[in-house]
Amino acid sequence: MAVPIATIIRFKGDPDDLLERFDQAQRRWLDTAGAEVERPLFHATCRTDDGIAIVSAWETAVGHRSFGEGIAPHVAAVGMGRPDRIERMRIDRLGWD
Repeated sequence: MAVPIATIIRFKGDPDDLLERFDQAQRRWLDTAGAEVERPLFHATCRTDDGIAIVSAWETAVGHRSFGEGIAPHVAAVGMGRPDRIERMRIDRLGWD
């Protein structure tokens, strides 16, 4: 059985610049990913005191890994570099049920 996971991916730097760059990378990934790619169950891009955090929930770790591998070249292309920190957590409960 697939285990859903949540991730928090953090980038340090100017939040306005990082938000714009991540939006560009995300659009590039969506344009090239195709319809069959697993998309997150939940996604939020958040401003933090020292940069941004991308918070997402995935039905499977495979889906998240595929996203990471797929978006990495686009993140590099827009000049964001590698994330400063990635947290992965198993989801016990998703939603209000």
